[in-house]
Amino acid sequence: MPAPTVMQSPLGARMRINGRDVDYFCGTSYFCLHGHPQVIEAACAATRQFGMGPGTLAQMQVYVDLQDELRAWFGAEHVVSLISGYSSPMAMLQGLRDDFDLILIDAATHYSARDAIPTLDKPVHSFRHLDAGSLAEELARYVKPGKRPVIVTDGVFPSSGALAPLADYRQAMAPYDGAILAIDDSHGVGALGSSGRGALQHFGLEAEGNYLAGTLSKAFGALGGIIPGSRALADKIAANAMIMRGASPVPPAAAAAAIASLRVLKETPAMRANLVRNVSHMRAGLRKLGFVLADTPVPIVSVRGDVDFDGLRQRLDARDIVVKVTKASGYSDAPDVPTMRLAVFSEHSPEQIDRLLSSMAELL
Repeated sequence: MPAPTVMQSPLGARMRINGRDVDYFCGTSYFCLHGHPQVIEAACAATRQFGMGPGTLAQMQVYVDLQDELRAWFGAEHVVSLISGYSSPMAMLQGLRDDFDLILIDAATHYSARDAIPTLDKPVHSFRHLDAGSLAEELARYVKPGKRPVIVTDGVFPSSGALAPLADYRQAMAPYDGAILAIDDSHGVGALGSSGRGALQHFGLEAEGNYLAGTLSKAFGALGGIIPGSRALADKIAANAMIMRGASPVPPAAAAAAIASLRVLKETPAMRANLVRNVSHMRAGLRKLGFVLADTPVPIVSVRGDVDFDGLRQRLDARDIVVKVTKASGYSDAPDVPTMRLAVFSEHSPEQIDRLLSSMAELL
């Protein structure tokens, strides 16, 4: 077992872990906003002004300001905010439950959506992971005349970094009137799309009948669940999802941090450009080492092959380069073979990526 990772500084491309300064290629802080000075100061200022939270569902101005920033980012009429990203697929699907009659779910969909399924009291069927042909077969098998399906999947799968073929899914759904696409896009929002609105924007699928739930805790460096959409969708969620009545909102500090993060990203377009550059750099370099990789902009890079990845991870660690190796059945979509999962950040320097790649070339 590897030694526990004890973080002693904010998340970042270069950070302090277990008493050492290391190059860090793990996690989900794709813009390193968790440690950005403006984000931290905004959280501190909100805590000083508002305390730790309202203790009830009472309103505070910081939540109004967050709603304004989220609406502007997603180009949405309203963005539902709730206590955690893990809860957002459940709230989304509960809000939509009167709009579908049965559920078809990718076999490797994240736990957050799977935990929602029993609360919906609808028939559920799975289709093969990332397989639009399997989805078409299951739709033909189970969707009876007059019945409306919802297709549930991750937009970006968290362990493998696989990008769901959402356009192909929509094509398979075309014969079925009222078919809904509902995705957990926690790893897509911020990182994908021409303006960072996620996998639906990436595929040109921002339209009625396509919905996403996401989080502020990854690319946006804060905390909380989000569901962008219409005012009508927000009203359905308020009516049907009891978490909106029974749970507190995020702490004011987290709301203020998210506001600051969104503003930093808007005011610093180079951050998103750097992420695109770094993902391309990493994927191209790994291909030169002989690894087969999908050509996508996803900042999660899954490296597989006939390699002792545990041994490689340890040897990289000795060079102060920290990477993660996932094991079979270790996570919702974990591949069935040991895999190195590399997270690429906008703040990694080209030299850091080259140092990782050259070290791998020497150690393989």
